[in-house]
Amino acid sequence: MRSRYPMLPVCLVGVLAPLAAESIDLNLAGSLQLDYLFTPFTSADPRPATHTLDGFTEELSLKLAIDISPHASANVKVCYGCHGFEVGMAYVDFRLSDAFNIRAGRFSPTFGEFGLRHDPGNHRLSDKPLPYDMGRMLRMGEFGRSVLPSPYVDNGIELSGSHFFGPRFQMSYAAYAVSGLRAQTDTPYDVDFVASHSASPFYIDNNSQPSVGGRLGFNARLADRVDLSFGGSAMWGAYDTRARMTYTVLGADLFLRVVRTNVRAEYLVRRTDMYAADQARFEYALTPSAVGVLPESVFQVRDGWYVEVEQPILRNLDLILRWDGMRRRGNTAPGSAVDFSSGVSRWTLGAQYVIERGYRVKASAESYSWWGLRSGVTQDWAFHLGAVATF
Repeated sequence: MRSRYPMLPVCLVGVLAPLAAESIDLNLAGSLQLDYLFTPFTSADPRPATHTLDGFTEELSLKLAIDISPHASANVKVCYGCHGFEVGMAYVDFRLSDAFNIRAGRFSPTFGEFGLRHDPGNHRLSDKPLPYDMGRMLRMGEFGRSVLPSPYVDNGIELSGSHFFGPRFQMSYAAYAVSGLRAQTDTPYDVDFVASHSASPFYIDNNSQPSVGGRLGFNARLADRVDLSFGGSAMWGAYDTRARMTYTVLGADLFLRVVRTNVRAEYLVRRTDMYAADQARFEYALTPSAVGVLPESVFQVRDGWYVEVEQPILRNLDLILRWDGMRRRGNTAPGSAVDFSSGVSRWTLGAQYVIERGYRVKASAESYSWWGLRSGVTQDWAFHLGAVATF
């Protein structure tokens, strides 16, 4: 069934073909990144497949945008990567005014700042910040997944809009109801992001209980070449098949542009219920109630951050410095690869060189520092070399 996904844009054009006489505007865009990741593990640590997706990986996206009228449009996007082909978006927009827009279908719910530029053609480094990583971080099999992998794509409806307060200040908002994160069990330890990004049957809600969320953002022109943007995001819902275990995701983001220097910072935290009721499920002792009954659920907390500075050096050369990381705190399953408290901090130094418009080369070196891994690993290095084309 996955092989049919690339045909979705063609099918949508076919459905709308009878309206061609009304001068529908079509726009096809895309991006492609081929990246090589080298991880120099030692002979005592021979780099099993669970460490990372090393070697060559490709990310491809094709997007078809259709302007039906001044107030209505449709978008379809197909992505290809380590997860195979996937529908990255398939939605319609109804723009009643700048202050009120309705989006319905399959889309990325508005959360944080990075989600707007998750496509490799829109950010300067080969991989995503750790709290938004979707599989490129080292030792993901040991430490676990990120706070909220980007792009997080889901089915639902979103209301959004913006309003200017004078020429220098703008407020924007978004509120949505979507299927939500999920796990295909009623006794989960954590969200199953693989299930959330898989095709049938996971494009259908696993518990029929929608998740809700939104973002409130502000933009200010501080000077002619100085801009400041900041915002807060939230998401909440049940993720198990019986809708008993819940998750809450909170985020804060900031962007500052001073002449040609860009500074970005973001913090995310996710609190996730884990099914308990049985001590044998956990490594550390559970605390019973006053009458000796074990709790039905306990929770884990996973948070992450990044601070990124982009500085143009030459007309076609940018340098990027990024510090990011993640932490996990909470009980674990017996034999888990992490302690009750574990984490990772990473420093990245990268560069992007523009060959000509639409064609770029990315290179970066990454230093990982770990704590709380029961394997005893505390340090890793990784190196990226990639090429990007946008059209």
